[in-house]
Amino acid sequence: MSLSTDKDYDLSLKIEQGFGPDGLGILSVTDVPGYSSLRRNLLHLAPKLANLPKEVKDDLEDPNSRYPSYCGSNVWPRSTLPELELAFKALGKLIFDVGLMVAYHCDQYGDNSMSSWCGWHTDNGSLTGLTCAIFTRDGEEIPCPDSAAGLYIRTRNDQIVKVVYGVDNIAYQIGETAEILSGGILRATPHCVQAPKGKESSGVERSTFALFMQPDWDEKLSFPEEVHIHKELIPSNASLTYGEYSEMVLGKYYDKK
Repeated sequence: MSLSTDKDYDLSLKIEQGFGPDGLGILSVTDVPGYSSLRRNLLHLAPKLANLPKEVKDDLEDPNSRYPSYCGSNVWPRSTLPELELAFKALGKLIFDVGLMVAYHCDQYGDNSMSSWCGWHTDNGSLTGLTCAIFTRDGEEIPCPDSAAGLYIRTRNDQIVKVVYGVDNIAYQIGETAEILSGGILRATPHCVQAPKGKESSGVERSTFALFMQPDWDEKLSFPEEVHIHKELIPSNASLTYGEYSEMVLGKYYDKK
């Protein structure tokens, strides 16, 4: 859907096609001013970051923050790659702002819906904004060497589909929290990323950017019977803050390793 569309225009059909029970679980937003240059600027810094000396990258690690959680302070390579922080924040802010527009229309769709739909990995936040990837070899941008590589999602009909969207589009996926808050009307998107394969993929680096949007840490979540997420951890009709829910889910995946 286009960002140029008036905010009050009814986009419920687009939301249902993208995020409803028979949708793919993803939609892309076009016509985002400034997005193309911000995307290229940040993603071309990714190989530079990856190729910094090991001792420099070691200084960027923070194991005490418990890597998967969200409340630690950011660590930036300000002396070795100072432009990364500004580029990262600029693209993140733009994807966040567009994501708020998507979330607004999800709210309108949920409020107007008369349905009660029941119910790899799903994101545990609300929305995930995604750039189209850039592929490089020796610092030079190249086309993806493997047409089968990329983002795949599992549809509501249990089919596996490769997602294709334009380089100047921002794709958004629904996360578990949006499914919880909508009472199952919106559905979280199971997905995975397949790396390029074959001899032509040797030495290829893939750079992309994902922005995870989520409720406030203290936002209360209720878990209705219609939502079948992490039932082994959370009973029906339970109530948790988003922070409690997030730590519980992360513990499920990381503490048992």
